Amino acid sequence: MARASSLLAAALGAVVVGLVGVLPSAAVAGTAESGLWWFDRGNIQAAHDAGFDGDGVTVAVIDSQINPDAVGLRGADVKVVEPSYCFDAGGQPYPATSTDYVAASHGTNVASMIVGTGDAPAGGVPIKGVAPGVELLYYNSGGVLDGVESENSVWGGDAECLLENGKSVDDAGQDGLGRAISDAVDAGADIISISSGGGVDSVAQIAKAHAAGVIVVAAMSNDSGSAGFPAAMNGVVAVQAFGEDGNIQIGDSGKPNLSDDVDIAGPGLNVLLQGSAASWDEQLLGSGTSYAAPIVAGMLAVVKQKYPDATGRQLVQSLIHNTGTKGEHEPVWDRSGGYGAASLTGMLAVGPTKYPDVNPLFDSEDPQAFPNLDDVERAAAALDTSAQPSPPTSDVRPPPSGIAPLSPWLIGGGIVLVLMVIGGIILAIVLARRSRR
Repeated sequence: MARASSLLAAALGAVVVGLVGVLPSAAVAGTAESGLWWFDRGNIQAAHDAGFDGDGVTVAVIDSQINPDAVGLRGADVKVVEPSYCFDAGGQPYPATSTDYVAASHGTNVASMIVGTGDAPAGGVPIKGVAPGVELLYYNSGGVLDGVESENSVWGGDAECLLENGKSVDDAGQDGLGRAISDAVDAGADIISISSGGGVDSVAQIAKAHAAGVIVVAAMSNDSGSAGFPAAMNGVVAVQAFGEDGNIQIGDSGKPNLSDDVDIAGPGLNVLLQGSAASWDEQLLGSGTSYAAPIVAGMLAVVKQKYPDATGRQLVQSLIHNTGTKGEHEPVWDRSGGYGAASLTGMLAVGPTKYPDVNPLFDSEDPQAFPNLDDVERAAAALDTSAQPSPPTSDVRPPPSGIAPLSPWLIGGGIVLVLMVIGGIILAIVLARRSRR
């Protein structure tokens, strides 16, 4: 995620990892042209020239509001899902789109990393994406707290949008992030890219994505320690950010951004961004895992196009077997960049169907992992059940004699209480348990 403010971290604690602002151009070295180092270094244009730009692949992005008319997104195949899963204090959903820079710049730039068209503002540098041929489904699941500052930018939004009220949680207890993940799976997404954070309520929906074979790519935190949610969840591709020099980012603590949960590293430091508080036509350089995650997701989409028979699990296998510049190799992990720097060239060179159809990042033996194997198996059974016709009404039996139906109000209150207890237990486990590695 883009570098976190201490104010936001203090406000949200360990349960929610918030969206935060980009670094203005004055805070990072280089020109706008230098912000495309990752595009050139990764041989992205060569893949496009060979006909591989993600065509036929569906990617879902879950983030803040978006400005689909910004340079680089105008004309891209972006389907913004309305209404958003983000509610004001009165229970009314915020729109998923906005032309306000404070509200929409994060999501706009995250999406541009995938589907940037190559257009440029007058006198500017083209905004290019890794996979401009994909169908991009865009979901707004949250904002940030008012008054949270990042350098010279202040990010807006409403606390209710993050914390959500009763009207934004359905009967299954899904929060905005969880609902967006679930809906993206139902909509046929092949890959889900998340550069924001959420609480533990999305465990069941992550399990649903795993059961459906959908790859979930998530930006890890920008400071040493826990990768944050949902990046730290079992089987999710947790993405680190590195720069042109090959080094991972230095966190807010002044130390390298090490983590026991990191899986892969993607380019995310000093990258070209579109728009500023002054004008959407101005260009800046920004840094953060927020931008590394969609770049990795876009790479996977390009590889999916070339190898359409590969499952999502096999694509993740290819991701960790073909890192860096050394070609195919046995994966080796460390706390810095996980299994290494994602390589589009490396993945395109090796057919993923040779690998086992198993997510190599999913720990199936740890019952306390979340989601665990039982969670995924339940989700798979639910997916199978949902494909079957509903039973006839005549098959619905009344409760046994002497047992009165529970009041809907009592059921709702019980669900809320159970969810609060479960959330606290899971959070305690997360904070206490060691890495799944």
